[in-house]
Amino acid sequence: MGRAKPLAAMFVVSVGSVMFLSACKEAEAPSHEATVTATPAATATQAAITIDEPRSGDQAVVPITVKGTASVFEGTVVIAVESADGSQTFCKTFTTASEGAPGTGSFETQIAFPPPSKATDGRVQVYSESPKDGSVQNLVSVPIVISPEQPAIVVDSPLCGAEVKSPVTVRGTASVFEAALVVVIKDSLGQELARANVLASEGAPARGTFSQDLSFSYPPGGSEPGMIEAFSTSAQDGSVVSLFSVPVTLTP
Repeated sequence: MGRAKPLAAMFVVSVGSVMFLSACKEAEAPSHEATVTATPAATATQAAITIDEPRSGDQAVVPITVKGTASVFEGTVVIAVESADGSQTFCKTFTTASEGAPGTGSFETQIAFPPPSKATDGRVQVYSESPKDGSVQNLVSVPIVISPEQPAIVVDSPLCGAEVKSPVTVRGTASVFEAALVVVIKDSLGQELARANVLASEGAPARGTFSQDLSFSYPPGGSEPGMIEAFSTSAQDGSVVSLFSVPVTLTP
């Protein structure tokens, strides 16, 4: 009985050695089974358009700053602020990202319209348009609350997207230093077509009204996108402050 234990131990060691050598041979032998490699999340397809600002649920004050990234044809994105159900478009414009597809560029713009009389549920829509048929592509939508807070300058007329002819009457309200503001009309390239220094009926801290007729001319050839801007200038360095920009269509 005393010799059985060493023999049993030797048998266990021997069997273990055989199993170990067999495992090593299997590890060295080439495998003919398919290898499945998990795709890291970082390599997933990136969205063509992202909106970094405003964020979902933000209370947005007019002018609303919209910024994000885009990888779309020629870098052109359309930006619209609508009611939550899409039944009303407060303003729609477009801007160009810093780089077009296949690269990814950044974009930032402000979109302005007369604020609502009370806080209103809305949404910011950013998308590209098909170069083939103009259909909406890569739509991204962010729900927001549009604040009734009045900015320093508001252009009430013409409204965003309006077709304007020369002369055009620009009307609005302002609460600016010494009631002084500037109204400018620009073409699609950002060149000034008309400029006027304007005085509102009252200066800050009160809120006054203003109305100014501007005549402009541009090369013939049909309608083109334009911009009406109203702003005041800094008393310290003359820089533009309280800018309110309204995209319009300039027509002959």
